[in-house]
Amino acid sequence: MLRRVLPATAVSALLIAGITGCSAQQAAADCTPLMQPGALSDSVEVGGGFQADPAISVPDDVVINTSQRTVVDEAADRQVVAVEQSLVGVNMAFFDAATGDQVYQSPAFGTSDSPEFLLIDEEQPNPLSESVRCLAAGDRAVLALGPAESAQLATQLGGKGETGVIGVIDVESVSPLAVQGKVKGLPNGYPAVVTNDEGRPGVVLPPRDAPAGTTAAVRIQGEGATVTEANNIIAQVLEVGWDGTERTNSWNTGLMGLGNEDQIEQSGFTYRTALTGQQVGSQVVVVENVKGGTPRVLVIDILGVN
Repeated sequence: MLRRVLPATAVSALLIAGITGCSAQQAAADCTPLMQPGALSDSVEVGGGFQADPAISVPDDVVINTSQRTVVDEAADRQVVAVEQSLVGVNMAFFDAATGDQVYQSPAFGTSDSPEFLLIDEEQPNPLSESVRCLAAGDRAVLALGPAESAQLATQLGGKGETGVIGVIDVESVSPLAVQGKVKGLPNGYPAVVTNDEGRPGVVLPPRDAPAGTTAAVRIQGEGATVTEANNIIAQVLEVGWDGTERTNSWNTGLMGLGNEDQIEQSGFTYRTALTGQQVGSQVVVVENVKGGTPRVLVIDILGVN
């Protein structure tokens, strides 16, 4: 079972489903955010620091004319920032601008659990994705959205959005849409995997029958969080039948959401088990040939978990 990304919250669903594109180089130089500080975002007081549960104090007579963003806690390391086609792990909290009442908070705020994810794509711009452009992991920003821009977001979060929304966003991670790292050799009998300069993989199948069962090998070793059996995985996926037919290519159709072990095993496939214990940032090559299924190869870039 392969499915399009279905993030944990409706907030992320605004941003991540269906986004495609190549991996972008991440650099602080020449990154110019579209959303700038404003009188309101500058005047919102936020209690607690980065990763702490946020509490805010909003000035009286709130008026939001344009989207605003102010960085209130800045990471020391700014060598890697969120740019076009970056996948950004965030924890978010949103408040009604008029009352200061909280209408949403990411479940992982104040914990070591996995964050939610936003994608930056200039072809499908929106205030949330633009709010993290040019930010680095470790940054905390205050976001102010007026009624026109926050109406859809406020409705999904349960607020009215009539006077706007104030957000507090902690950037937990910034990564491209392809894993990066030193390529390792695959075991004998595996298909050959090659990638272009964008990180898009291709598969060259060996002239033999597919081995029985499910085997997996790491082609690029990541250094991120370890995938657990309960995690949902955000990934790039290339699926090729043993006859060479391309079945799935998220590089063309958008990032994929791979469910937890229980969800995938119910479909009769075993490849998800092979991803448990792997680290985020890894590229894993899975050869699957199980009873009742058609032999196939999956090249999976593990970009995040939630």
